[in-house]
Amino acid sequence: MTEFIPPVISNERVAQIVQAHYTVSHIDPSCIKLLYGYEDRNYYIKEMCTGTESCSSKEYVFKVMNQKDSKFPDFFDALSKLMFFINAEVLNCSLPVQPVDVPEGRFIISLKKSYMLETKMKKDVTYVGFLLTYVPGVPISEVECSPKFLYSIGEFVGKLSTSLQKFSHLYFEARCLCFDLKHFLDNKLLVENVTVTEDKQMLESVFKLYIEHVKPKLTSFKIGAVHNDLNCDNLLCVKGSDQNSWKLSGVIDVMDATVSHSVFDGAVCIAFLMMKDCTNPLEYTVPAVSGYLNNYSLNDEEFDCLYYLVAARLTQSYLHALNNQITQPDNLCRTKSLHKSYTVLKVLLSTPKQEVDKMWRQTLKSV
Repeated sequence: MTEFIPPVISNERVAQIVQAHYTVSHIDPSCIKLLYGYEDRNYYIKEMCTGTESCSSKEYVFKVMNQKDSKFPDFFDALSKLMFFINAEVLNCSLPVQPVDVPEGRFIISLKKSYMLETKMKKDVTYVGFLLTYVPGVPISEVECSPKFLYSIGEFVGKLSTSLQKFSHLYFEARCLCFDLKHFLDNKLLVENVTVTEDKQMLESVFKLYIEHVKPKLTSFKIGAVHNDLNCDNLLCVKGSDQNSWKLSGVIDVMDATVSHSVFDGAVCIAFLMMKDCTNPLEYTVPAVSGYLNNYSLNDEEFDCLYYLVAARLTQSYLHALNNQITQPDNLCRTKSLHKSYTVLKVLLSTPKQEVDKMWRQTLKSV
């Protein structure tokens, strides 16, 4: 909701905050950039080199948390532990930087009202911020993905799901999010925003399919921590060795992480990859599905529900983008998946599940 989004901070104030709380100096405010954030404010920062000696400038992201999450310090403890875990076990992940004026192992700082450009803040509202290392790379949403690269993306998701089954935190175990596919049915009220009868019936059919086919089988799904937002902007890549290929370089934005059913990360990633090619989404994502299934073993119930879970994630994306279009018409970042999710969902539901299952089963052990 819009009231949760933190106010804007000027570049000069961002530089002042970071230099006061971290061992980072020589920041040029004119080089600070506001990055995309769904509910938070993210500021890209590059530390300037000084003197005549050669040096490599360090890059960071200063994140100002939304009002809701700023209230829960345990959330940041869980996040920091998860980021260090992913970075050590799977792939390069942004890491929190230790402030100089808080106890070791605690990474958040409180932000004063005087830092904010907007003065509509309630007196009792406190926002928190923390500094993250910057993960270099280009979002995979901005590059052409070859079949080989798509396979490697699926491979990564499979390995991530396997590793995250070893990670747990009490905060994540108690967390309840509407974007967690375990709570997909909580999104049903948003269907009322749909005005076209045919579209409303299509979306309602996904909820019926979930109730009939997914809900009874949830207890048989494996449980673990999930990233929960493996979209194409949160997976980064760099040029491969031949300069005509890409390779994954990092994963970012674990803000929606929780403990849930591990198969959900696979379904989420497949859904977003489908939106990269709305004309042939099923054929396009076959290599990614192959990489995923060959590196993360689904039991029969999980595989049987994968089709429905991908449809559920596409439905979530569409309904929330539509709701954001109504409530925040000027915020293009929050509505960019509106048309793509609708188009791909229509293609998926028009394709018999048996055909999709067969297509996906044939990818096993094929590269």
